Amino acid sequence: MRKRSGIPHCAVAAAVLSAIAAPSFAQQQGDLPTLRNEALTLVNTVRAEAGLSGLEPSDILDRAAQDHAADMLARDYHDHVSPEGDTPFDRFIVAGGSSWALSGENIATCEGCSVPPDADRVRAFHEGWMQSPDHRDNILSDGYDSFGFGIVGEGSAVYAVQTFSGPGSDAIDGGDAQPLTLQSARELALEQINDARTAASLDPIAQNDALDTVAERVLESLADDPGTLPEDVFGLLPEGATGWTSLALQTASKGGSGAQLSREHVTAIIVDWSSTNDASQSLGGEAASHFGFAAEAAGDGRLSAVAVFAGRQ
Repeated sequence: MRKRSGIPHCAVAAAVLSAIAAPSFAQQQGDLPTLRNEALTLVNTVRAEAGLSGLEPSDILDRAAQDHAADMLARDYHDHVSPEGDTPFDRFIVAGGSSWALSGENIATCEGCSVPPDADRVRAFHEGWMQSPDHRDNILSDGYDSFGFGIVGEGSAVYAVQTFSGPGSDAIDGGDAQPLTLQSARELALEQINDARTAASLDPIAQNDALDTVAERVLESLADDPGTLPEDVFGLLPEGATGWTSLALQTASKGGSGAQLSREHVTAIIVDWSSTNDASQSLGGEAASHFGFAAEAAGDGRLSAVAVFAGRQ
């Protein structure tokens, strides 16, 4: 999930101006540091009541939130997507956010409100967000650890934006995450790979320490140069590991996958490999007799995994 959709509407009637010519106003932020502190306090209070850890303030998220609030006000629109098609995640990245993180956004506007905005207006927007399921989900997500807030007013209009980011949840679909050591992840991956190979009418394969080492080395190389696989995979075999005539790799990288290696995400990766159009080849094919595996949760939401399928003629 990269953003939540849905828009709360402040229950304040729009002011009707009877002047012949509309006056010209300048955007006003009010006491922005104080308003941001109030917004964060409100969010962390309800998170604590729900048994969740508090969010930390983020300059990156503050910048993304303030820029979007000011843009919506200046160009008179109220949407998560800008007129040019920029999304909340696009703004998060431009502001300096991680491409592996999960991010979210809540927006609100009010017509007929006092300007500059004050703490009462921040509290009113917060109450409106908490009454909306989608916005409440963002506020109470266990996948977020950081928070930003922006607010701006002009004339009698006020726009506010909450922004969130974090590594995502270690669990999938709200379940309880089951953390794994690397060894446990290898055992799980091998079990599930063999189940999938049986379903594809392929013989089961066995774990191999040398191939685990190859998988670890490929994982390290991907961390240094994402998207580029080593040209000489055989050259990654440890000294003395000879006799292999075929080596095949499968890799996966997922963002928003939490801060630790979990059973749920390893399972999701194996399912992806097993669901390709040519599942028999993605599982090593007939030539494979042994298997190596390595996986890592980088802490910023990035989960990476490498499987090595090998055989001897």
